[in-house]
Amino acid sequence: MKKVARFTWLAGVGLLAASASWAQAVDSTFSGFGTLGYAISDQPWVYQRHIDDSGTWWRDTRLGAQLDTRFTPAWSATVQLTLSPSTRHDREWATEVAWAFAAWRPDNDWQVRAGKQRIPLFLNSENLDVGQTYALARLPAEVYSLLPNNDFTGLSVTRAWQHGAGELSADVYGGRARLSIRLHSSDQGTSHMSADTDLLGAVLTWRAPAMTWRLGLHHARSERVDGQRLPSAFPFVDLGGGMGYYRVSEQLPGPPIPTTRAIVNQVINLAADAQLAPGWRLTGEFARVFQRRTSLGTDLAGAYIAVLHEMGAVTPYALIARQQSMGGSRMIAKRLYQAAGQGSEDLSVAQRAAAETGIQLYDQTSFGIGAAWAVNPRGQLKAEWMRTRIGEGSYLVDSPRGQRVHDDSVQVWSLNYSFAF
Repeated sequence: MKKVARFTWLAGVGLLAASASWAQAVDSTFSGFGTLGYAISDQPWVYQRHIDDSGTWWRDTRLGAQLDTRFTPAWSATVQLTLSPSTRHDREWATEVAWAFAAWRPDNDWQVRAGKQRIPLFLNSENLDVGQTYALARLPAEVYSLLPNNDFTGLSVTRAWQHGAGELSADVYGGRARLSIRLHSSDQGTSHMSADTDLLGAVLTWRAPAMTWRLGLHHARSERVDGQRLPSAFPFVDLGGGMGYYRVSEQLPGPPIPTTRAIVNQVINLAADAQLAPGWRLTGEFARVFQRRTSLGTDLAGAYIAVLHEMGAVTPYALIARQQSMGGSRMIAKRLYQAAGQGSEDLSVAQRAAAETGIQLYDQTSFGIGAAWAVNPRGQLKAEWMRTRIGEGSYLVDSPRGQRVHDDSVQVWSLNYSFAF
């Protein structure tokens, strides 16, 4: 994977250099974008990696630059660089090559891309970092946090069909991504695990002035970069009298822990953006993640619905979102918490850590209202209030030491300015 990352950086630098040298002979377009965002909550514990009652600029602030170069009518290249909070550290900024691909368009109906590019997953996947392109202050985490990474390095093929004022497109893609998976334990703190993921997917998208919809099927196979095998189950050790524990590590006595070299996630997503009446739009997205080859990990569903009303330069909106763990992983997490109890001894800590890091438990519902003000054609000032109700727990919450956040709520106030030029 180091070779892939090195290739991505070299491709980005190479494409930038090639575009500069061809500046007099080819068509090159430079653009920039960014969001300056501040968020604060009413809780002392951390939500979505950065938000608490102290306030933060880390959650939403990011900057980007993009260079599009057309060498011939059929051949072009795109490089996009971003500066944003690192996915590998909680208090570091990272400059990354978000896009670095070459494109071949033999005619108006076909396009082939090779290099680093965005997974065509959600409605705003391609423009995820360009906040100026959508009215919501923050894309709902209940859906957009389902994947730890939105990019891949590989090949994609697009076929388009024009029909009146609309266009139907089919995307097929495949490639690899390096994931940095954040793990937080209330007893042991935060750590990051690196994984290599092979991706394959197919997406149908319809775009028209009054309606946009997307349907996708995605397959991901992930394994640890360090080669260690992943647990596929935690065997229960019965001590008698209704007492027992789960063997979550080799340091605990008990039967062997079943493992697998790689886990598989399959994702189905459906999204729509429809104009209900002049000035009124309804946007909704749904995604279901199926966990394969293990009873642990991520098995969940997420969805949201937003209603937006365009009133000249101002667009107020309201949204509701839900995220819920599914299948046996939710029950396993509950049993691990029961086995841990409130104890602070090593066995309790191990049970609790397995529930918090080995299983991604999600159970939350959010309701929010906000507004976007188009200050000028290139910028939007946005404000939002959102209340999130947490049930059995949420992987998006960092529970403080000695505390498990559940059956609680958090309110978040956000203010940001997004721009593009």
